[in-house]
Amino acid sequence: MSESALAVRDDIADVIEQFGLKLQSIQEIRKIWRIKTNAGYKYLKKSKLNPVELEFIFEVLEYLYFESFPGVLRMALSKNGLPFVEDRGELYVMTDWIFSREMDYGILMDLKQASRFLAEFHLKSQGFSPLVNLPARRLWLAWPEKMKLRLRQMNHFRELALAEQENSAFSRLYLSYFEYYRHQGEAAYQALLVSPYWEVATAAATVKSFCHHDYSGRNLLRAFDNRLFLIDFDYSLQDLRIHDLINLMVRNLKHNHWNSDLCRFILNEYHLVAPLTLEEFEVMQILLLWPHDFWQVGLQYYYEKLPWSKERFLKKLEGKIKDRLEREEFLRKFPQVKDVIM
Repeated sequence: MSESALAVRDDIADVIEQFGLKLQSIQEIRKIWRIKTNAGYKYLKKSKLNPVELEFIFEVLEYLYFESFPGVLRMALSKNGLPFVEDRGELYVMTDWIFSREMDYGILMDLKQASRFLAEFHLKSQGFSPLVNLPARRLWLAWPEKMKLRLRQMNHFRELALAEQENSAFSRLYLSYFEYYRHQGEAAYQALLVSPYWEVATAAATVKSFCHHDYSGRNLLRAFDNRLFLIDFDYSLQDLRIHDLINLMVRNLKHNHWNSDLCRFILNEYHLVAPLTLEEFEVMQILLLWPHDFWQVGLQYYYEKLPWSKERFLKKLEGKIKDRLEREEFLRKFPQVKDVIM
């Protein structure tokens, strides 16, 4: 074992000891560790969240556990009674390790179970009143202001693109399609203002539900006894349940030519467990119209300045644009999807 590997092992051993356990072996997988301890196998991760956010996540998981949601892994407590360990300026969180495989949404049975499991999760999330006060994670009533802010950001992206278009293929392409997507964004914002949004949002705030906000296949695990486990609640927040549902739909639609039959399949499986209202369908259509991908790639390029190559940014933007007509056709057909389910 190299000196650097030994140093990492020693550091991890110190962290594990603060959780009250003894390290036996360690294996790094992606950006996390599978740890064998005197109490079995554990999942250890270095967290980017702050202590208050981790306390919020801890409350989320504890609430689900005591509501008997079957797919939750509780955060281990340190000797200090905290759901994390601070060591050398870093925060670490730990749960049990589940020997499992990631769900593959390309497999229809996995997608069916994922849709139903999401509905079950949302039902169990109701009634959550955290002690930790995090306004940034309380978004039931925030969508109009969020859209308004993002429209302003898109207009600023345009100004930045104009300033560098001579030297940037990305900015030239962004400008070519800016009006198309800005029009969609403005249409979504105006439609939201006169929609049943406030009724839907008020109902969600009343039942106090929350979202996972990263319901991808890599975060939904199937154990070898076929139980499902939902992991990585780093982005969880109090928001409309249809936000999670839209994310699940769009993840799959983008890779399947915006097939409305696939959308119907996901919605129907969810609806069988946790029925949707007509008002939620109406708001869902508006949120689907919002050009999230176009806004997001602009944010990543112009504001966040992610450390990607120019070629990667350009390819990402081209990928967002190429399926615009299929997406347009899907949006046109969406009311028919609702009619079949309701």
